[in-house]
Amino acid sequence: MVPLLLALTLGAAAPEFEVRTLTGQTVTGTLESFDAQEVTLGTADGPVKLPLAGLMEIVPKQKATPAEGEPGVWVELVDGSTLVGREYTTVQDQARITLLDGRTLDVPAGGVANVRLQAASAEVEAEWSRILDMELTKDLLVLRNDDAVDYHKGHLEDVDETVARFNLDGSLLPIKRSKILGLRYYHPADGNLPEAVCLLGDATGSRWWVSQLALSDGLQWTTPGGLTVARPLAEVTKIDFSGGKIVFLSDLQPESVDYTPYFGAGRDLPVLGKFFGPRMDMNLESGPLKLGNQAYDKGLALHSRTKMVYRLPDRFRRLKAVAGIDDGVRPHGDVRLVIQGDDQVLLDEKLTGTDPPKPIDLDVTGVRRITILVDFGEKLDVADHLDLCEARVTK
Repeated sequence: MVPLLLALTLGAAAPEFEVRTLTGQTVTGTLESFDAQEVTLGTADGPVKLPLAGLMEIVPKQKATPAEGEPGVWVELVDGSTLVGREYTTVQDQARITLLDGRTLDVPAGGVANVRLQAASAEVEAEWSRILDMELTKDLLVLRNDDAVDYHKGHLEDVDETVARFNLDGSLLPIKRSKILGLRYYHPADGNLPEAVCLLGDATGSRWWVSQLALSDGLQWTTPGGLTVARPLAEVTKIDFSGGKIVFLSDLQPESVDYTPYFGAGRDLPVLGKFFGPRMDMNLESGPLKLGNQAYDKGLALHSRTKMVYRLPDRFRRLKAVAGIDDGVRPHGDVRLVIQGDDQVLLDEKLTGTDPPKPIDLDVTGVRRITILVDFGEKLDVADHLDLCEARVTK
């Protein structure tokens, strides 16, 4: 694919970042340089060089301000980068993506894997995920009627703000955008893309796989698909150097979340689901995750009865975590934790507020979906605050 440049105005500020290594070390300072082997960090004690191979992540000390506005399109590129935007159009095999911050990005349509054009319920999200798992021989036009999803095979042509033109068995059909859930493009298998060295998040909510990274009055990166992008450092939310070797569940968007109260009849379930819903990187009281007097920065907090399903973005081997009733409610709490990999039960354990934290290490080789169920125990649902600290999948 021909490299493209998205020219943007770069800020001159030098924000501080925390660089975290795979061994648990944290170094704080300003980013001074990148090359293919290491990053140089300016600290109070002078420059510190850290090898990229030993990094887990780089995060700003001050969180980036999220881009304003509601997403209207979700675009996945052939290299796995996922872009959050306002609009998506194509003309003569050239796609234009208007990102959530209003900037536009021109990409050959051959670089786009799929586009979702509507927000979706959990049921529709599950159908969309199923369609993304299908083997293709042609493009797919995915239609939606309320929660019913259907698709047609053919050839996708130009897409504008109101219609998508779809060639179905030789007939060119203009399909209203309001009826379209998404588009999926067929591309012959191409194993020649460069290897990504990190996954970069920005203030729009987009996540870019990166094969080359450099500092030049800001941050500039090139994706494995050949797209070159520049952003001010203040708009970077995270640079993940674990290279897919480690992915925390709290950083993934669950495919579905279901909460069932113990006494559910006649209750306002959506309100209860929001109040008792899972928390990411905090406990159910919005405080730090804490087990056995140890605080954790990463993890999930779930109330009984909560069921979460994750579609894994890549092939992983192990699911690891430390599970237990949060210190803030111990010695109360009594739950049953069930973890499934696809249709196989990997763990079925009773956990109470008097039990010590339980290390979890499960084989998830070949698993595409992980289901986590925190079920009721023997004492109603009182203090059923389960923490899954450091919950992550690894290669």
